Amino acid sequence: MKRFLCSVLCVALCFTLSSCGGSESSVNSEDVVIEAKEITYNTVSAQIGSIGTAYHAEGSFGYPYSERVFFNQSGIIAKLYADDEIEEGELICELLVDDELQDQIEDQKVIMDAAEETYKSLKKSGAGKNEIEKAEINYELEKLKYDKLNKSKENTKIYAPCSGRIKISQEGVAAGQRVYSGQYLCEISDKSKTYLTAFVFGDPLANVNFGSKVRVVQGKIADIDGKVIDIIKRDGGVDFSGYLYVIELPDTAQLMDFGTIDVFFDVYTKDNVVLIPKAAHRQVGLREYVNVLIDGAKVEIDIETGISDNSYFEVVSGLDGDEELIVN
Repeated sequence: MKRFLCSVLCVALCFTLSSCGGSESSVNSEDVVIEAKEITYNTVSAQIGSIGTAYHAEGSFGYPYSERVFFNQSGIIAKLYADDEIEEGELICELLVDDELQDQIEDQKVIMDAAEETYKSLKKSGAGKNEIEKAEINYELEKLKYDKLNKSKENTKIYAPCSGRIKISQEGVAAGQRVYSGQYLCEISDKSKTYLTAFVFGDPLANVNFGSKVRVVQGKIADIDGKVIDIIKRDGGVDFSGYLYVIELPDTAQLMDFGTIDVFFDVYTKDNVVLIPKAAHRQVGLREYVNVLIDGAKVEIDIETGISDNSYFEVVSGLDGDEELIVN
């Protein structure tokens, strides 16, 4: 190999000497200028700051609290509430009283009245103590039977447990229909107070609990903080089940009841961490790195990232926070 290199050098030297012995070259070596092209980089700076992870959902004003009402006994519907709004204590539904039940009530009243009369007569006549006590106990037992039958009759009437908007079940609940004890009758949305709510389909949000901080944004109208005060499970079948988050806002909050309301649930925030813009982040396979401008040269530096938001990555290791990062 060495001999080959020497031969090449000799040939090159001979060529140079023979050129010098002939006519002058038309090109002077001093006339050839090679210029290095200067590379311009677009850069941004790493920085020290705060970053957080948040879930987003769309909010709306409504009545998250409601009462579900069920039939207390079986029967045939004689009367059913028809309007959308109802007041607390107002009659929702009335069932026909069974003829057999009515006969039992009347018969039991006769028995009860007779037992009461016997007890009063013995007490008035000065009969023995034991005899009077037995008559009193018998009267109390017959009265309990009568009250129980009357309660069954009273259960044929169902009253609104709260004021609000009523929604009658569409499954077999109509005048003239037979219904059964425990069957669902209606739901009444409590309209005593309006809340800002956000519905999340499927599973509940991880790390979002009672008291979790919430940021509420409505365009340029408002950007305020609130907190979660209740989480209500809604069962609407496979495609519509989820969790309703009830949000408390400051008394001074001013939001419009129309237009998009963005709700951001703060999971956690980290302060005093190194942040880089997403435009500076590079990744090949599992390797993460950034291009750093050092003394005019581009240098690749491996990094490890943590959490991210819409604009930044947290850098766990690899940077100090004052580097000039290349983004092109």
